[in-house]
Amino acid sequence: MKDSENVVTEAAMRPASSKPECFYCKVPLGGIHHNTCATIRKKVMVRMTVEYEVDVPAHWDSNMVNYHRNEGGWCGGNAIEELQDLAGESECLCGFVKFDYLKDTSEPFLNEGP
Repeated sequence: MKDSENVVTEAAMRPASSKPECFYCKVPLGGIHHNTCATIRKKVMVRMTVEYEVDVPAHWDSNMVNYHRNEGGWCGGNAIEELQDLAGESECLCGFVKFDYLKDTSEPFLNEGP
C-alpha cells in the first residue's frame, strides 16, 4: 500500500476525542497512518465450524442426515434460525463455534470509517 493512500483525514477522528489526529495511531491529520493502525485493513478467508444438536427422524442414519442437510431440499440459510435458537437470549455461540484462518484475500487498504 502506497503512503499516498494512507493519509490521515478527519474520518479517522472519533467522537470520543476532539484532537485533530487518528483516534487509533495518534498521527495528526495530513500525516501517514502507522502500518499497525487499526484503519489499515485487509480481507481474509476464515472457516467457521459449528457443532450442535438437531432433531431428525429416529430412523435416519448418517447418510440420510447428510443428504438432507447438504443435497436435499433443506436450505443452509435455515441454520440461521437454529443458531439464533441455540444462542438464546445471551446471543453467545462461543461454546459451539470455532474459527480457523485460511488465507489473505486482499491487499491492505485504508478504511477510516466507523
